[in-house]
Parts: sequence; C-alpha cells; structure tokens
Amino acid sequence: MSDDLSDQAPRNLRHGRKPGLRALAGLAPRLIDPLLRKRGFVEGRIVRDWASIVGPELAGVCAPEKLAFARDRRGGGTLTLRVVSGRALELQHRTPQLIERLNAHFGWAAVGKVSLRQGPLPVLPPSAAPPVHALDAEEKASVAQRVATVRDDDLRERLAALGEALAARRPVAEK
Repeated sequence: MSDDLSDQAPRNLRHGRKPGLRALAGLAPRLIDPLLRKRGFVEGRIVRDWASIVGPELAGVCAPEKLAFARDRRGGGTLTLRVVSGRALELQHRTPQLIERLNAHFGWAAVGKVSLRQGPLPVLPPSAAPPVHALDAEEKASVAQRVATVRDDDLRERLAALGEALAARRPVAEK
C-alpha cells in the first residue's frame, strides 16, 4: 500500500484547481478580451468599466467603438466614440477631461486623441434580473422565524433583510 495519496486525489485537485462552480465574472475577461482586441481595445476594461471611468452622465450619451494606435506605438492612441446626436459639441469641449480620466484609469497615456462619430448608441439587452414582488405578512413572518435563533441583533436584522430580498425574487407560484 502506498503512502502517497496524490495518486488517489481527484484529477482537478492534483492540478491545483478547486472543485465546484466558479463565478462567471472571473472567467468573462478571458473570454471577452480577445474579441475586444480585434476592435483595438488592448485592455477590455475600457468597455467593461466605461460608466465608472467617464461617469453615468457621459456613459449615457457616448460609448467606445475602437482604440487605434500608430504602428509600433503603444501609447497616444485614438479613441473613437459613438455619440448621441446633439451631444457631440458638448463632448468635444469635455475631451481633455475625458482623456485625463481614461489615462488615469489605465495608469499610462493610452489615449492621446478622441474621435467622435454621431449616431445611436448600441442597444443593450434588457436586464435579466428576475421581477420582484411585495412580501405579504405570512412571508415576512416565515423569514423572521428562520432567523429568530440568531443571538446577535445586528446579524439577525441583516439576515432577515437578505431573506426577504431573496423571497421577493422567488416567483409567486413557488410559495
């Protein structure tokens, strides 16, 4: 009988992988980044983080289309933005601020110039968030009963709020 248990370990554990499900958010950049590179986005973060980079106001009126660099240069690229008609002039005046935000986000001078193209923004698919319904007294009492044994008041309140939020997402027919 061998003392070495590595031969008996599951294959995924032998190769350093953890068993079980993995969050899609951790895998998405590896899947999306190659597609974005074809459009010149060396780092897919510019598309994913657009609203946090430029703020919700600007994100609602413009979207990045492509980022082009001069041959054999990595910095000072030209970012092409799709802009809602009627807002291009305002965005043109805010271009220096936009370039500053982008370069600060990346930590290097990735963008040197911004090119604006007027037109409609891409239509985003509707949110797949499940509809929520208001809880009745019976459902709230059921959640409260489940967390009643928790001694810490703050923890009990937070667990109850979490339970109510989850119960509100459950379809009404599943009660």
